Amino acid sequence: MKIALVHYHLEPGGVTRVLENTIQSWKDSGKGPDQWVILSGRPYTGKILDQVRVVEGLDYATLTDSIDPNTLRLRMEDAARDALGQLPDLWHVHNHSLGKNPGLTQAIAQLAKEEYPMLLQPHDFAEDGRSENFLNLGKSHEVAYPTGGQIHYAALNQRDQSFLQYVLKNHPSSVHLLANAVPCVTPPALVKTTTSNSGIPDNLYLYPVRAVRRKNLGELALLSASHPEIHFANSLGPTNPSFQTTYEEWKAFGKSLDLSLTYGLGEQSNESFLELVQQAASIINVSVAEGFGLGFLEPWSFGKSLCGRNIPDITSDFTQLGVNLENLYSNLWVERSLIDEDCLREKIKSALVNIYRQYQVTLPADSFKRAYAAICQGERIDFGCLDEVMQKTIIQKVKTSQQLGSSLREQAELKILTRVKILDNQSSVHENFSASVYGIRIRQIYQEIMESTQTNCEFADGQKMLEQFLSPERLNLLRA
Repeated sequence: MKIALVHYHLEPGGVTRVLENTIQSWKDSGKGPDQWVILSGRPYTGKILDQVRVVEGLDYATLTDSIDPNTLRLRMEDAARDALGQLPDLWHVHNHSLGKNPGLTQAIAQLAKEEYPMLLQPHDFAEDGRSENFLNLGKSHEVAYPTGGQIHYAALNQRDQSFLQYVLKNHPSSVHLLANAVPCVTPPALVKTTTSNSGIPDNLYLYPVRAVRRKNLGELALLSASHPEIHFANSLGPTNPSFQTTYEEWKAFGKSLDLSLTYGLGEQSNESFLELVQQAASIINVSVAEGFGLGFLEPWSFGKSLCGRNIPDITSDFTQLGVNLENLYSNLWVERSLIDEDCLREKIKSALVNIYRQYQVTLPADSFKRAYAAICQGERIDFGCLDEVMQKTIIQKVKTSQQLGSSLREQAELKILTRVKILDNQSSVHENFSASVYGIRIRQIYQEIMESTQTNCEFADGQKMLEQFLSPERLNLLRA
C-alpha cells in the first residue's frame, strides 16, 4: 500500500503533530504502509517527518490568489509519483474543506471524480465559527464533501462524526471515529527540578493554554473570586493581535480585584512547561469549545488530576473508554438578576444577526427564542455563555458576596482525584490514545477503504453542515 498524505503546511501545530505521531508510530511498529509521501505547501523544519515534497500552490490561499485546481492536482500527482514511483493507492487529506485554500478543495474534488480511494479528515470546519474561511471557499463549498464507496471520512469525536453522517446520509461514504494521539510523558520527564525561589505560586491550579477567546479566561477570575485559597493561572498569552487588548484587560481586571490569579505564568517564570505542570496541585480547564479536546486527556498522561469545566459532546468519547471525569462541571450557573436582562437580550439578538449575516444565510424567525432557551435555564444562566463585559459584572459581585461565592463553590468543588483514579485514567489514556494505537487504527481504516466497493463520485449538500453549526441552540456569546 502506497499513501499520499496532504496538508497545507507542516508548521508546528495540531495537524503537524498528528502527522508526526502517525509517521512515528509506523516507524516504531513496522505496521505502516509500504511507502508514504507527505505533500505540503511549505518545507518541514522538524526531525520526525521524512519523504516530504513541497507542492507549489498547496499552501494557504485566498479566493482571488488560489491556484488553478487542475494545475494543483497535476502537481500533487507528479510529486506523489516522484516519491512513490506511481500514483498513490490512497490519498489521505487533512482539512481539505476548511477554506484555507479553495484550490485544494476543488483539486480534491477532481481526484474524487477520478474515483481514487481517499480518506478525508477534517480537524476543523469552515462552518464552525469561521465565516471568513467559509466565504473564502466560494463555489468550492459545493464540492467540499465528495462521496463514494471509496471515499471515507475520519472524525475527531462523536459530534463531528454525527454531523458528517447527517451530511452524507443516503450516500455510500463511511465516517470513521479517529481520535488524535496523546503524547505519553515518561516519569523521568516530570522529575521535580524547581527550587523554592522558582516563583511558582503555592496551591497552583494551572490552565495550560494559550489565551484565545474560547478558552474563557474570565472563568478563571470567577473561580479565583470564589476560591481564594487557590492560585489560578493560564500558561501563555495570545499570538493573535486582535485578542491582545482583551487579554491585557483581563490581567488588569484580576489585579484590580486583588485576585489570586496570574495570566501568562509561563511567560513570567523561568521554569519549563513540564516543571510548571509538575509543581501544579491540579490542572484546570474552563474552555467552552474544543475541536478534539486534548486538554481533557493530557493531564492524566502527566500524572496530574484535572478539574473545571466539561464539554460533554467532546468528552463523551473519552468517558466511554474509561476516562473518569466525574469531578468536572458542565455548567456554572449564576442568577440572571446579576446582569442587565435587557442587555442580555440585545446581545443575543445582535450576535445571531451578525453570525448569520457573516455566513450570508437567512436568520430563522424563531432563532432568538431558541438561543435564549438554550442559554438560560429558568432564572439561571451559564457563566461560560456570557461575553467579557457581563462576566466582569458578575465577578465583581461574587468578590464581595459570601453567599454568591458559596453557591459557586458548591457547583465547582474543584476536587483533586485520588492517586488511584489518576493512575487509572493515565492507563486509559495510554491504552486508547497512544501514538501506536493511532497508527494501527489508521492502517485499519486504510485497509477498509481499499476493500470498499467503488461507486461514482457525487457531492453531498454542504449546506447541511452549515445548518448544524449555525443552530441557534449552539450560540455562545464568547464565540460570537
